[in-house]
Amino acid sequence: MPGQTGANGPRSDCGDTVVVAVQGEIDIATADDMRDRLLAAASEPGCATVVADLSEVEFFDASGVRALMAARRRLDADGVRTVLGGPSAAVVRTLEVLGLAGLFPVVPPTEAAFSVGSASRR
Repeated sequence: MPGQTGANGPRSDCGDTVVVAVQGEIDIATADDMRDRLLAAASEPGCATVVADLSEVEFFDASGVRALMAARRRLDADGVRTVLGGPSAAVVRTLEVLGLAGLFPVVPPTEAAFSVGSASRR
């Protein structure tokens, strides 16, 4: 199943937090679209935090990590936090293998829009 990361993908707003749901496979074909959606979400007026809900990601390779890191660098420069919402086992495994598991604050997906204030910034 290809990653559903297009412009019409699910997204929800909760005050200064925007949650972007990412699903399916995130690889060389879909990673840049994921990055672009995260960056577009941050352009919402008053956005202080973007939560990448990765709970429905079935495959996540180094291209996904590259795109996630690129989005984080850009968002950090704009003063917007990047938080992972309930990353799937595939995402966690890839981040662990690359030694990046602790780089992003993580919240459970069901609490993503409500708990980001308590997630530590790294």
